[in-house]
This record gives sequence, structure tokens and C-alpha cells, in this order.
Amino acid sequence: MKLFGRLRKKNIGNKGVTLVEVICAVAILSLVGTAVVGLVMVATDSYQRSVQEIEVQQEAQFAANLIGDLVKDATSVSESSGQIQIEKGGVVYVISYNPTTRQIMINDGSEPQLMAEHMNSLPSLDPTPTASATHTVTMQVTRDDGSNTMNVANTNNSRNEDAGAGFTEGEVFATILCPSEMVVEPNLSKDIEFTVTGTTDRRVNWSVSGANDPNTKMVGNQIQIGNGETAGVFYINGATVATKRDGVTPAGNTTIVVYVRRVTGIILNSQLISGMDASAGAHYRLYANVTGINLERKPTMETDYITPYAVDWSYDYRVNGNPVYNTGDYYSITNVHTGDGENENYIDIYLNRNMDAGARFVVQAGAAHPRGTRPGSGAKANKSGVAYGSFTAAFSLEGHIYTLYPGNFYRGTDQAQGSLEEWTVKQLVGSQYGIDPNQLQVFKEVRYKVTGTNNWTPWIQMNEGGNAIRIHEDSWMFACDKDYDIEIRFGARNNWGQKLYPTDLGESAYTIRTGLQHVRIRFDVSGPGFNQTGIYGVGPASAPIRLRVNNNLYFNVNQQEASRQAETGIRWDRFNKSLVIKIQKYLGNKWVDVPLKFRNDWGDVDVKSSADSGRNLAEMTRTGNYLTFTKKGSYRILIGLGNAMGGDSVRLLTYNGSGFTTTYENYNLWNEATGEGIFYVTVD
Repeated sequence: MKLFGRLRKKNIGNKGVTLVEVICAVAILSLVGTAVVGLVMVATDSYQRSVQEIEVQQEAQFAANLIGDLVKDATSVSESSGQIQIEKGGVVYVISYNPTTRQIMINDGSEPQLMAEHMNSLPSLDPTPTASATHTVTMQVTRDDGSNTMNVANTNNSRNEDAGAGFTEGEVFATILCPSEMVVEPNLSKDIEFTVTGTTDRRVNWSVSGANDPNTKMVGNQIQIGNGETAGVFYINGATVATKRDGVTPAGNTTIVVYVRRVTGIILNSQLISGMDASAGAHYRLYANVTGINLERKPTMETDYITPYAVDWSYDYRVNGNPVYNTGDYYSITNVHTGDGENENYIDIYLNRNMDAGARFVVQAGAAHPRGTRPGSGAKANKSGVAYGSFTAAFSLEGHIYTLYPGNFYRGTDQAQGSLEEWTVKQLVGSQYGIDPNQLQVFKEVRYKVTGTNNWTPWIQMNEGGNAIRIHEDSWMFACDKDYDIEIRFGARNNWGQKLYPTDLGESAYTIRTGLQHVRIRFDVSGPGFNQTGIYGVGPASAPIRLRVNNNLYFNVNQQEASRQAETGIRWDRFNKSLVIKIQKYLGNKWVDVPLKFRNDWGDVDVKSSADSGRNLAEMTRTGNYLTFTKKGSYRILIGLGNAMGGDSVRLLTYNGSGFTTTYENYNLWNEATGEGIFYVTVD
């Protein structure tokens, strides 16, 4: 206590420590710090040496393991010329050592990759493979960084070698480096760029397989494509001249897949954008679509690629067979568009005047690629600049040399079905064949067949006098219950009777293609509290006409029938005395014919008629005819033509190749499937 007291008293008012005390403290700290730093440096150095040793060990082990993994699945291993060659899965891996950089590199035929560095030498194989050695290979890998050295031994057995067979000593493995695929065209000649590794002999033998044209062949290192090559894909096979130790097997092989780009056709589609067809102001757009094989394969490295979709357009406008030169008076072309996709090649056409009789306008689209060169410029249209085909499609407009009157085209007519520009026909044929038009005589001919068949009649001579077009003998040659396809064509005879057609115009300009449907007779149907117009019949039994007993059902030929004969296919006043009305009643789950009597006749009947006939309504007038249903039930009225139930016979002319034969027919015009020509009635 006295000591601490004296120290306290002594320090009262003291302003610091002495110099001696400071020097002593610094000395003590220096001794302690030096010892600590020494310990840290020793520990750090030891750690760095451990890390370096681990790194050396890992890298050496990695190199040995990688080589060992390749050996396990190898089909052959060899060591020669300072390299290790290991073949696995058809790929030859070459392991080499660079003494300057002290690096071990591995190359699979593409780009060398670093395997290990700070290596003293190429890994050694022990024992060196010989013909008698087993498939076991021991490798020694040594790696150092100047202060640390690591030796790793690795023993491996090849899984793909028969035990005891061993590896072939000094076997040669080569790799052909070249494109894996290429795109070619007919007539093209192209050198194959390649190199060979693994052997000093860099020569390669090339061959072709799968080509269709015998002129597709290899000439040295050049592939030559034949003009007629149509194969979509074929193959170029390469084999090194250098062989393996057997002197036969090539040291390396490769296959190149070859795609042939070839145009095979062109399709031209037209669209009327606005205006009237073949008339002034009409606007058309024409789409030209090129078709072929491998057209979509666009190269990634070809510098001479030329699109196979290119189209060349041409135009020809003629009047009476003579070309016009002031084309702007007749048509205008705008918006010529090009591209590689569907509907990307198109043009717009505007007609500046009507397509008069004798005028013909033809627009042609040609695929440029198969032509070899572009017309006019002579520029290449494909890579070879040589033609291998010609593919065109045409769009045409004709000013017809005839006019058809569809309102008059029906059975039994004695009116003209149309008119023909006879003088125009003579001019066209005369211009085409170099004949004086005044020496020509116009002819007209017709043929027909039942729709849905291919049984055309022979061409039948028509009335040749004047411009009128008339179907032979008032068109009685068409049966009333059938649909027909009809063709009428025109031409001119020379003085020797030879038939000549104006084919320069196009077939549609001098050939009428039309048709005639089966007869449909229209009626107005009405009754008390009921008023409905039935055209060809009022439909199925599910929607019948509803009447009461002893009510009259008025059944009259439509008042517009005479002026709408083209729709019904019949001239009424030639057939009105042949009309047949059949009445049926639904009894016992089937339709049964019932008698039809005149209204003043006595007897227990279901239906009476205002027409003075006991069995039908033949010779009915246009209006005022009616049926009276005297009993309840479900009825239907069936329409026909002929004398089977009291009407007049219907004449039919049948052409036998040299003339006509007249027969008389009866026709049932009703259709069970469609309800056409059937009127259903429910009487309550």
C-alpha cells in the first residue's frame, strides 16, 4: 500500500514518461514483432509450396487421365514421329509436345487445344506398342514448374480391342479436313477445298454416289454437275491415298453431303383487283411462283450466290393476229416486285381499253435460273451461266369473237343462242395461214355430253349461214331430265374444205364452253288463307302446304315463266301440252298414287282438278288451274313431262355419228333426294 501510495504521489503533476522508458518499450516490441513475422513467412512459404505441388500433381494427373480415357475407347493407338495418335469413334486424336513452350497439345482434326503446360516431354507409352503387345498401355507423365516435379503413371486397357490382339505398331491415321456439305447447281464445276493431317501424303481420291446424271462426276479435286442432274441429294466420298500398314485401307475417309439447287417449274396465278374483266380500267395482279428442289438453301459462305426465284416477264398484244407497237394505248405495267418467298414475284397490269373481238393479250413469266442468263443484259441467272431448262407460264386475255345469249339457251328454242363475228374469224384465219379472207367460209360445230361423263358426241355441223349461233334443230337433242356440258367452236374452211381454227387467239376465244341443266318448271301455289310461291317445289315434307278439306289449291305456271326460260331449261309453249301432274297420298308408310278426276266427275276420290282430264293436268293453261282435296291426309304433287298420263309426247333427237334419230320420251322431273319438283300438302 505504501508503494502504490508513493507512486501516486510521485505521479501527481508529472507530464510524461521518460526517454529510457520509451526506448525500453520499443526494444521489447521489436523483438516480439520479428518473431511473429518470421512465423508468418514460414507458414506462407509452406502453403505456397503445397499449392504448387497440388497444381503440378493435378495437371500431370489430368493429362494422364485424359489420355487414359481416350485409350479405353480407342480402336488403335500408335506412337511415332514425336506424336501419340489415338483413334476413337472414327476420329483421330493427335497428342504432341512443343519443347519451346513446354506444352502438350491435343488435336481432333479441327483446332489444337492445350492439354497441359510446364511438361518436360511427351507422355511416354510403356511398353511401346508392338504387334505382339497386349492391349494394355502404361503411360508416364512428368510435369514440373522448375521447383516441383510430378511423375504420374497410368495403365489402361482398350475396350474396343480384343484381349491379346495388341495395337498395330506404327499404324497411320489421317484426317481429311473439308466442308461437311455444299450446295451446287446443274452445269456447275466447283473445286473442293481440303487439307489432310496425320500423314505427309496429302492426296485424296474422290468419288460420287447417289447422283442421277452420268455427267455428274469428280475430275481430280473438282466436282462437275451434269445438266440433267435431278437428284435432290447425293454424296462425295473422299479417301486418302495414304494407306494403313496393310497397304489397302485408306488412312482417312470423309463424306460430303451435296444438295442440288434446281428449278423444276413455275406457277402463274392471276387476281382481278378492280374493274370489269377484259375491259378498260381492269386492274390485274399476276403472281409468279417458282418451284423446284433445295431452292430454300441459301449459302452462308458462297460469294457467287444467285437467287433461284428470279422471274423474267414478257408481254405480247395482238389485234387480228398482228402485233401492236403503241402498247401504252392498250395496257400499262407497274409495280414489278421481286423476292424469294411465295407470291413475292408479281406485277400489276392495267387495261387502257376494252379487249375487242380479235384482240389477244398474253403475259408470260419465265423462271430465270434455268435459262442461265437474263434476257437483254446477258447477266448470269445461275452460277454457271449455262441453261439447264425452260419453264414458263402464261396469262392471256382475249376479245371473244362471239357473243352468247344465255337467256335464250334452252330446249325447244328456234331463237339464236348467240352471234359470231364471221368477218373477224376470216381475218384471223387468213392472217394466221396467209390466205385471202374472202376465199374462206366460216363454219360452226357443236358437241355435247352428259355432265359427269366423258362420252362426248362427235362434232356436229351447225347452221353456217350468217352470224347467228343456233343449236342444231331447235335443241331437241337434249333430254329433259339430264344436265349437259356443251362446246361450240368456230373456224374457216379454205377452198379445199380444210378446217382451220384461229389458234393464235387462244382456244377460249373461238370456243364456247357452256352447259344446260335439266328441266325445272316453276309454279305459283296459293289457296284460302295461304299464299306462297314455290320455285321448283316448296321443299321437304317437314314444311308442307297446309289446307282444309274441300279447299282449292291453285297450281299455276309462274307468270314470269316465258321470260325466264333459261333458268328452267325449257321453252314453255313447246311443252305445255306435255305437262304431267301426279298425286300421291301417304298410306301404310309409303306413297301411293291416287286418282285425279275432273271437278264435275262423280265418285269417291281424294283429289279433283279444274283441268278437263280424268288423270292429270296436261294442257293446263298458265293460270286458273286448281286442285281440290276432298279428304284429309298427307299428299304430294309430282311434276313430269310426257304422254304417260295423258300429255303429248316429247320429241328427242339422238345423234348417231352421221345423223339424228327421233324418239319420244317421258320424263319424271321430281327428285326424291332434293325435293325438287315435289310439292307437299297436308289436308286437315
